[in-house]
Amino acid sequence: MKNIVLFCLLLVFCGWLTAAPAANTLLLKDSAAVSDNIVRIKDIALMDAPTRDRIGNLVIAAAPELGKTDTILKREIYEKLVGNGVESPQLNGADSVKITRNGTAVNPSFFKEMILAYIVKNSRWKDGVQVEIASSKDIVIPQADENNIRWQLMPANGQDFLGNILFKLQAFSKTSNEEIYSNWLVAKLKIMKSVPISNREIRKNQPINESDVRWEVREIDAFTKDAILDKNELLGEKAGRMIRPNSVITAGLLEKKYLVYRGATALLVAQSNSIKATSTVKVLADGGYGDSVQVMNVSSQKILSAVVTGKNQVEVTVQ
Repeated sequence: MKNIVLFCLLLVFCGWLTAAPAANTLLLKDSAAVSDNIVRIKDIALMDAPTRDRIGNLVIAAAPELGKTDTILKREIYEKLVGNGVESPQLNGADSVKITRNGTAVNPSFFKEMILAYIVKNSRWKDGVQVEIASSKDIVIPQADENNIRWQLMPANGQDFLGNILFKLQAFSKTSNEEIYSNWLVAKLKIMKSVPISNREIRKNQPINESDVRWEVREIDAFTKDAILDKNELLGEKAGRMIRPNSVITAGLLEKKYLVYRGATALLVAQSNSIKATSTVKVLADGGYGDSVQVMNVSSQKILSAVVTGKNQVEVTVQ
């Protein structure tokens, strides 16, 4: 008799062991926050580890828009689980789950003014600049508050602020100063400037007077990026070579005019983001506007390359 009882207990025990894993018991939350564009069952329900591994990634619904809230009913969750092959799900807890999607979405057009301000400050193009952003797709930063973001833009090295410009775009948390986003942004620049056009053929060494030129608004390109923009820098200067009629007159067509001289001192302007510093340097070669010349820091004796930007003035950009 004793053996029969033990055998029955063993059957009950074994039956309990085999039946337990088949249950899919979930405890629904009252609310949940997601950072993705979809809601998974693991986002909105508590479950044991085996159940989580088995069905945790099942998609239940689309997430609401950033910063918005939506509600998913228990009945809808049940139907979604069954439709995905989950047998007899047992849903406990709330009758509905309130879903909030955290994060910030920024349209790239937001950065047009920042890029324009950077170009006006760091190039010779002080006006006549038009900026368009190549992409219109929103930049999404999950779990970020737009009021707690500090943006930073920096162009890639070796660009001339014409045509397509590549900018490194970074977002930092204002509270922790940690980087929370980083990517590249392409800006399309269109530069429209009033430039001098030759009315007639101007021979080499001939002084240029007012009747020799007319001023027209043209789009600046790689061939005209050194166009003269101020008539005071043109009238009375001599042609360095023959200038054909209807040509845009650039600095390269004029007789070389040095603005810095070897052995003389000049003011060095060092630019980095919003920080500007100046120092006195010794010029190691003659140079005209836009020329790259070597200079030596008077204090440290360090030699570096700088670009001539004015009379006795050179500039270097520090990345």
